[in-house]
Formats: sequence, structure tokens, C-alpha cells
Amino acid sequence: MKLKDFQEKYTPQIDNFLKEHLVTEIDNPTFSKIMSYSVMAGGKRLRPLLFLATLETLNHKIEDPELRIACGIELIHTYSLIHDDLPAMDNDDYRRGKLTSHKKWGEAEAILAGDGLLPLGIQWITEGSNSAALAIVISQAVGPNGMVGGQYLDIDTTNNDSAKENAKMIDQMEWLKTGCLIEASVKMAAIYAGADNSELNRLDNFSKRFGRSYQIYDDLVDVVETATEAGKATHKDATEGKNNTLTLLGIEDSRKQLVEMIESGRKAIEVFEQPLLGEFFNLYQKVL
Repeated sequence: MKLKDFQEKYTPQIDNFLKEHLVTEIDNPTFSKIMSYSVMAGGKRLRPLLFLATLETLNHKIEDPELRIACGIELIHTYSLIHDDLPAMDNDDYRRGKLTSHKKWGEAEAILAGDGLLPLGIQWITEGSNSAALAIVISQAVGPNGMVGGQYLDIDTTNNDSAKENAKMIDQMEWLKTGCLIEASVKMAAIYAGADNSELNRLDNFSKRFGRSYQIYDDLVDVVETATEAGKATHKDATEGKNNTLTLLGIEDSRKQLVEMIESGRKAIEVFEQPLLGEFFNLYQKVL
């Protein structure tokens, strides 16, 4: 199946599951509305689609339990966006072309919405999979040695002259804050579907390259797209003293690194009959 067809089939199912269950599984209707606001504000549904596409690649059926796991991943991703947009963090007013949660509802409400989405996401993953292994994978991916740790490094390296030329620190920061959750989306699907060691290794190589390259792509979006095109403020990184691959290498060398990661990521999974996962790299074409 081609990625476009896969998206057309499963994105509406993801959206419908999220819309329905955020209403039926949260007791307080006002809080449900606040939590749902950011979840249902659009987005590519990249991480849940990666989870489902990995299952498809491994010829595993996709039914309600698998959708619950995928949507749990999206809840966790949305929690991270809500908190990332807060005044104490990136201080963004718009996300996906709409007011950010704290601008729409208030800062305290936004913090609590994120606080609610994180455990609910882990709950959905555990309920759908009935697997302690998946709960451990996702918890590690978003914890202090994963996404949250990467967010701390992002703060620590901002306006930090000693970090400007520190390629190792920048690589670690971008991997943790962005790559870990992407890697976990693929890894959980591989474990859940019972992939053998060879398949696990190939999927791990793919997810590491896709996860690491996604932040380079996102940094390039910040300089090549307008705020309208991106659905959020752009050209912020340089003015706010952010240190990233782009500030380290420049635009053209960052593009070269992105191309190298695309090539090695596709090569890692060329053994699979399904071309589906490799097509996720097509997302990057607009910045190349």
C-alpha cells in the first residue's frame, strides 16, 4: 500500500477514535473540551501512522486495540506540544494555525491538559497492548532520559555560547527531544507484532534515522516556510538564541546531512516487501 492511500484510510480512523474517546473517557466535560482542543487541532498524525505502518509492514492486523495504542501515542505527542508552547518554554501563540492551548484557555488549564494527556496516553497504550514491555518503552522514550531530558537540554543550550560548536551536545539534544518518541512508535509496533531480531534491527535503524532527521527537517521549516505555511511562528530559532544542527552546519550542509539520513534510512528497510515506511521520508521534500 502506498503512503497516500494508507493515510487516507487510517487518518480518519485515528481522528474519529480520538474525538469519540476523549469525550467518553474523561468525566468532566469542560476538561474534556480543553484536552480535546489541542488533540483535535489538526496535525499530520505522524507518530500514530508510523506505529500503524510498521504493523502493516509486518503484516499484522489493525483493529480497535491497535488504534487505541496509536492514539495513545498521539495523546503523548500532544501533551509535549502543549507544554512546549507555554510561556516558560517556547512561548508560542499559535500551533497548527490555531491559538495554543494556554492562549485559548489559560496557562494553568494548558498545564493541566498536558498533565492529563500524558498518563491517559500511557493508559491507552497499555490497555490496547496488554503489554508491560510497551509501557516501559513509551515511559523511557518520554522520560528524563528521553523527550523531557531533551527539552531540558534545549533550554540549557539556548543562548549558550559553549554549545554553539558542540556537535555532540546538539545531536544528543535533538535526538532526545524529537527522535525518542518517533523511535518508540516504531519499536512498540515491532515488539507488539512479534518481529524477529533481524526485523527489529532493521526497523530500529530506520526509526533512528527518521527520528533524528525529523528535527533537522523541522529546523529547516523554521527558515524556509512562512508562519502561514507552517501554522506557527517561524524564524524564531536564530532570534531566540537556539543552538541546533542548522546553526551548527548552515542550511546547505544541514540539507546534505538530511539527504544522507534519508538514503541510509531507506536502505535499512529495503528488505521489506512493503515500501510504506520508506515513503515517510517524502515528507522532507519541501525543504530539500
